[in-house]
Amino acid sequence: MYIVSNPKGVDRILDNSGDKSTIVTYVTKSLRTAILNGTLKKGDRLIQEEWAERLDVSRMPIREALTQLQMEGLVEMVPHKGAIVTPITRDNIEEIYHTRSLLEGLAVEKSLPFLTQENKNQLLLILIEMEELQLCDETNDKYIRLNASFHETLRKGCPWPRVQKMVETLGISPIAPNLLIDYYPETQREHRMIYEAALRGDPSELRAAVEYHILRTKNNLINYMDLLSEKNTD
Repeated sequence: MYIVSNPKGVDRILDNSGDKSTIVTYVTKSLRTAILNGTLKKGDRLIQEEWAERLDVSRMPIREALTQLQMEGLVEMVPHKGAIVTPITRDNIEEIYHTRSLLEGLAVEKSLPFLTQENKNQLLLILIEMEELQLCDETNDKYIRLNASFHETLRKGCPWPRVQKMVETLGISPIAPNLLIDYYPETQREHRMIYEAALRGDPSELRAAVEYHILRTKNNLINYMDLLSEKNTD
């Protein structure tokens, strides 16, 4: 049996307030936590009716939560089977983030000599918007877009298209900002350091700053998953 917090009356109370997004957030967090802490295993089926009953909600927020989890790579929609759990493991995170740090570090190092003043002005505008953003469930998608735009602008001048393509293929995990909200101030300090390295025009310094930022995110994400696993075994 899967154990997930199940506060009775959540669906009824929130429906009365009309706050549908809060129900979906509650369901998404519950299922995401169950996947990341190992309660739900690779290959497990997520049956909508079953989870609607366990979480005391209707089927609609379950469907919307599964769509979000599919975007995060935590479930896969399989014909005739429905939602199947595809958890991100520690090894997945190690591989993806370590590889991305090397490739993106190289991409920004090659890019910097070709960045225009307009590119650098755009970096500053994105940076300020991220620094002013209050990260929460409602702003998570906006932050993901801003973060992606910041990194894409840094790489814009890279003359090596294969490196660019490999970095884009690896992408940025959409679950990281939401899970690592406690590290948000630290993340923004790192983005500021990256921007300042770009302004100074030192490709090696910029590469080092980007590699550190990505590897630090990797370590924090692994620590978060370890904490979830520890809580699940208590």
